[in-house]
Amino acid sequence: MRKLCLIIFILGLFVSSVFAGGEQYYEYKENLDVKFIPQTDISKDKRKEYKKVLKNEKYMEKKKYDKAEKLLPDFIPNVARFINIYTDKKDFFRALEYAIKLKDLDKNNLFPVSAKDYRLGVLYSQNGDYLKSNNCLLPYISTNSWALFQVAQNYYYMQDLKTSERYAVKIKPQSGAYFSSQELLYTIYLVMKNAPKAYTAAKNLINLDRGNPQNYLKLANVTTNNAEKLINYYRAKRIFCSQGLMSSAYALNEYIAPLEQQKIDNAYKKLSIYCKKPDWSKIKSRNKNLLADDPEYWDTRQTEFFNSTDDCISRYKGNNLAACFSDVNLTQEKLDKDLIEENARRIEKKQREAEILLLMKQNALIEEQNRMQWMRYNYYYPRYYYGYWW
Repeated sequence: MRKLCLIIFILGLFVSSVFAGGEQYYEYKENLDVKFIPQTDISKDKRKEYKKVLKNEKYMEKKKYDKAEKLLPDFIPNVARFINIYTDKKDFFRALEYAIKLKDLDKNNLFPVSAKDYRLGVLYSQNGDYLKSNNCLLPYISTNSWALFQVAQNYYYMQDLKTSERYAVKIKPQSGAYFSSQELLYTIYLVMKNAPKAYTAAKNLINLDRGNPQNYLKLANVTTNNAEKLINYYRAKRIFCSQGLMSSAYALNEYIAPLEQQKIDNAYKKLSIYCKKPDWSKIKSRNKNLLADDPEYWDTRQTEFFNSTDDCISRYKGNNLAACFSDVNLTQEKLDKDLIEENARRIEKKQREAEILLLMKQNALIEEQNRMQWMRYNYYYPRYYYGYWW
């Protein structure tokens, strides 16, 4: 019995040393988040303490952080929450201050040491102190893929590309940081002008996220195969369109057009008879001031133009190909005439709308002048009507 009492007494001392001043009312998570656990049965000697904790929670809920800190200085649940709060606000300097403070305060490890060190390492990096960041993270790179990635990224920031690569390639495909590591490696290989390895990283990114248009653009950027470039530009464009990002989709036409035109040029060189070569750059040049503010029109027209020329090249050779190219040119000349007429109609419509708007403004001004004149007249010259002055 005496041994049991002694054990209970020792446990009581341990709990009191771990939880000092209200920390026992919280659940502690590895991401340095905390969850307040409301209590229904508080002993008499703890009521004052619990009341203070409740007041603290109200301050935190209302974002009165200064008052909460003044009420409970060095309160571990608050310090941990401040790290996340200021990180979310991109105030990495203050977040780092609280991360250092938490490391110093949490001697009993309410939070795992590894979680505190990892967050410190990330925040040191976000504040530009890459050496301190690595010192915090290196003990965990064998068990935490994100710590390994952060170390690789730190060396990249320090412009030590070889060391950055050496750490990044260690990240396994099944780990959570693998996608980020491939993005980092792609960038490293671009800077190092290692196109084959950049190509491999871009392929990995596509396999990991086929719905991201940027991955296809990365691959198009490093492949030397023009057909593959074109395929990936079109894939990226389709995804941008499906996402409603039309300006991004239309912007790709500037990269698509030269590659499509090259296919026409190559086919045209093989012709033994003369015909006018379909040339998209010349079509755009002679119509450069027409419907310039309508990218949808030019996107549709470019697509139809190259679909037509692709059809010619795939179906015909020799004289038949020349005849097909001539038909494409005739179609474009007709479209040029239609474009001039459409452009004139739109200009006329805009002019009419501007005239109507000006007329409406003038009418509104006249009405306002009449109203003011009526008010001045009736103010200075009231009239008698049926027994009333008005």
